[in-house]
Amino acid sequence: MFDLILRNGTVVDGTGAPSVKADVGIVGDRIAAVEVLPTDVEARKTLDCSGLVVAPGFIDIHTHADIALLNSPEHLAKVMQGVTTEVFSNCGLGFAPVTDAGMEIQRRYIAGLFGDSEAHDDEDKPRVDWSWCRVNELLERYETAGIGTNVAYLIPHGAVRVSVMGMQERPATSEELAAMERMVLEGMAEGAWGLSTGLWYAPMRSAAHEENVRLCKAAGFFATHQRDYGERLFEATLESLQIAREAQVPVQIAHLQMNGVQNRGRAPELLEVLEQARAEGIDVTCDTYPYTAGSTFVQSLLPERFVEGGPEALLRRLHDAEERKAIVEALNDGRDWSIYVLSGATSPANAALEGLPFSEAAARRGLTVGEWICALLEEEQLRACFIHHAAHEENVRTILQWEHQMVGSDGLHLPGKCHPRLFGTFPRVLGRYVREERVLSLEQAIHKMSGAPAARLGLPRRGLLKAGYAADIVVFQPQTIQDRATFENPREYPDGIVHVLCNGVFVVEEGRPTKARSGRVLKR
Repeated sequence: MFDLILRNGTVVDGTGAPSVKADVGIVGDRIAAVEVLPTDVEARKTLDCSGLVVAPGFIDIHTHADIALLNSPEHLAKVMQGVTTEVFSNCGLGFAPVTDAGMEIQRRYIAGLFGDSEAHDDEDKPRVDWSWCRVNELLERYETAGIGTNVAYLIPHGAVRVSVMGMQERPATSEELAAMERMVLEGMAEGAWGLSTGLWYAPMRSAAHEENVRLCKAAGFFATHQRDYGERLFEATLESLQIAREAQVPVQIAHLQMNGVQNRGRAPELLEVLEQARAEGIDVTCDTYPYTAGSTFVQSLLPERFVEGGPEALLRRLHDAEERKAIVEALNDGRDWSIYVLSGATSPANAALEGLPFSEAAARRGLTVGEWICALLEEEQLRACFIHHAAHEENVRTILQWEHQMVGSDGLHLPGKCHPRLFGTFPRVLGRYVREERVLSLEQAIHKMSGAPAARLGLPRRGLLKAGYAADIVVFQPQTIQDRATFENPREYPDGIVHVLCNGVFVVEEGRPTKARSGRVLKR
């Protein structure tokens, strides 16, 4: 007897193969059959999925859900899209493994990127207990609390580096490099799936080539936020490929945007570089989201000399008149601040400016953009973010079609006007780029969201609709599925998602969240 049968659906199995009409039978947390089942087969529950697509639950290969899953474990922003597995930490930004001193730096310097974990309930208790240091201690938090999706963890380079070196902007000594290498190996032994790097961010941007190669080699796989996605994009891509070549490990290029007017229409040229690398034996893939805007935290805009020494040193510089003047001059550099939009601000001075371009927000405060950014960092205590509109739609479409591209949201769990990719990425691909624009076939898109990321990480028995595989399943209406989140109203759930099961348990049923916590920690 089956526990559940999904009957008469259009099954897209995640391999990229053509869809078929079939039934899916589930026993416990596993798929037991994918075939046309006799009508007299017994099941505790049967759902008619006529006119609906039945697919593997989506695997978001690029997320920043570290703290959100502790803060709001039902994880509705993602399960309502059909996501059943989250892969984090990404961009080298995260919180384990870490020393006590490293944790203090990370919480002060990058915690604004991860949302409001400092909120208090009626008993005035913090929602998140930050007392872990090791990878297994963090992963135990998810297992104990219960979570709405599965998780697969990447070791963040930034946490490792600040634990050994603080925020020093210099190459590591041999002793420091050995200490970082030990931390990576220990994290891998505790169940991580690889390393994430962020060579655009302080202090990872100061890592010497040897450091990047050795740490990536120790991890066996790395996902990288490259050193540049604008003027030096091609140079940065060659650097990522060289690290992979020397470390002899696979590389996932994160959120492969092509920013700036100089990169308009150059996606075919970039993909040719990646294809040549693959022909030379470098195992390179990428992930992207279906938007032309990115998002990150405001202090990442500062030159390295102003953030060296960590968050407290930066705040002291903002209090010093001469240092602040130098920061203002560095920021008033003639760039187009109208394409930078404030996100995630909560202080009385700036909350009303959220959603405005930096140029307009500064003008409303009667300040230059440089002066306002300094005030913003001070008033928000380094917890503000921004959305950056700098990419090009034709490049998004072209990269989305690359055989080795996967879909990743890069969603930031911010208060207020977050980037809409947090709530809309996967339905947006299926609604806009599959149904409306036919950039991808349905089977290609589902593969990029399920089978491909599962294979990339090596997740056992995940990502496909096959007998014996985990019952991570999404059922959706192909004619109505669509994102509803916009930059003006980003916190809107999508249309068209009917059912979502995580390990055989409904986390979304008849379009409504059940708030079940059936996710699991997936360890290497």
